[in-house]
Amino acid sequence: MTTQEREPMDAKPPRTPIDAELEWQALRLRKIVHKQYELWAITRIVHGLDDPEIEWVTQQAVPAREEGKRALLDLYFPQFRLAVEIDELQHVDQVEQDRLRERHVIDTANVEFWRWKMQDIHTLDDARDRIDKLIGTLRKRKRKQIKKGTFVPFRFGRTYDPAEWIECGGVGIQDDARFRRHVDVARLFGKDLAAHRSGMLRLTESVQVWFPKLYPNKEWDNALLDDGQRIVQRLAVDATAGSDPEPLPAGSGSGETRLVFAHYRDEFGRIYYRFVGAFEHIGQDGHSADFRRNGERITVDGAGGFEITRE
Repeated sequence: MTTQEREPMDAKPPRTPIDAELEWQALRLRKIVHKQYELWAITRIVHGLDDPEIEWVTQQAVPAREEGKRALLDLYFPQFRLAVEIDELQHVDQVEQDRLRERHVIDTANVEFWRWKMQDIHTLDDARDRIDKLIGTLRKRKRKQIKKGTFVPFRFGRTYDPAEWIECGGVGIQDDARFRRHVDVARLFGKDLAAHRSGMLRLTESVQVWFPKLYPNKEWDNALLDDGQRIVQRLAVDATAGSDPEPLPAGSGSGETRLVFAHYRDEFGRIYYRFVGAFEHIGQDGHSADFRRNGERITVDGAGGFEITRE
């Protein structure tokens, strides 16, 4: 080895997956250091659960009621679609606001809430008891999914890898599959694309993949309704103001099925796409279209073959 090829004496060894995962978990907890009771409760839940197969996320972003904004869930368990909210004492005066926000998240993201109100906690034993009950619930749900054969153990990095989900045979609405780019979703269906920016990806004459933002934005005012059973697609008011509104995109014919991979952001603000169901176009009125869910799982073979089923 020449002098130029030698590794410096102080060179650090390459990072291992374990180091990367440890940093990843530490960063998640660092996001909540400014909240006194939330930090204590969440760290106790995470360390009390102590199960590497159960994923947990802090400050998970979901669409909010206000246009263009996000709500942040204090702690979220994707495998069980369970959100934990720690209401600090200032929430005493915003009960109705919290209720409306919770209802909106339930409707748009199909998330169940476990809420801890600090004004109801009087002793350390009260807090411990509440947390122990939550941990027991999480363990019970894991056992139930294992018994049904639906539990997918968390493994650092697998959530975002299309090859992992192809090996699993597909994705369902209960899976925590997060795809960073359109081309990652395309790989599920045997398509090796260098890039893809369109909101649609045609698979067959009657089936498309759709990548919508299910919240108001400059172009669209789409909404996931009825506990995830319905999507209404609308052109935003700003997109039609002052001119003749454009029609909905081609391909919105009655009977068409869209495999919906909705646009989300994780707790670090990074974009990902999550499968929320297969939806059949059932009607159109002016510049809005209505879709009903007709499938909760896509079975894929990685070579282009796929099947839509109900879970």
